[in-house]
Amino acid sequence: MSVFVSVEDPEGEPLIAVFEVERVFRKFPQDSGCCLRFVSDTVDASFNALQGPALTAELESVLEAGLDEAERRELDRVLAVCKKHAGKKNEYVKFYGEAKSEE
Repeated sequence: MSVFVSVEDPEGEPLIAVFEVERVFRKFPQDSGCCLRFVSDTVDASFNALQGPALTAELESVLEAGLDEAERRELDRVLAVCKKHAGKKNEYVKFYGEAKSEE
């Protein structure tokens, strides 16, 4: 179970290399906030320029969640991408859920 992170243009073309996070998304709040509650390994979520600052702020709040070293590295990578692309017109930060196969 994991989540893949991408930044895409309006046509869905990637603007960065897609990368995987396997752990830190489990620390995202599921009952509060307006962004991270929609990120999981079972659904996809997309955030536009207007949502970027809120997404970044919610990610920064996860720093207080008692992360281990691997989770912190993943969060730092996601945060760096969001800070770089948040608020940029025609750029979408996307999270693609990838649940474990039932096979």
